[in-house]
Amino acid sequence: MDILKRLKELKEEYKKDGFIIDGVFGSFARGEKNFNDIDLLYHVEKKFIEKYRGFIVFKRLEEIKRALSNELGKEVDLAPINNLSKTAKKYIFKELKGI
Repeated sequence: MDILKRLKELKEEYKKDGFIIDGVFGSFARGEKNFNDIDLLYHVEKKFIEKYRGFIVFKRLEEIKRALSNELGKEVDLAPINNLSKTAKKYIFKELKGI
């Protein structure tokens, strides 16, 4: 399976719901052959927050993570762009690959 191609397709599907995949980082983005998981940087739009209010938003994020893992055949880790520390941003943005 072409993971990047499938990610592009999934990105468009989730975008309709207000969940935006900004890119990949980590071992997969670096092209390491033995990557264990796929690290995704994301943000959510206002419509996502309005649709999934309160704690339901956390349930929805977990559902998305699980669905992405199933679709891609690898564990997926989600990192919200708005909650990154300055140090994390420095390293993540250096290797971030858009999809």
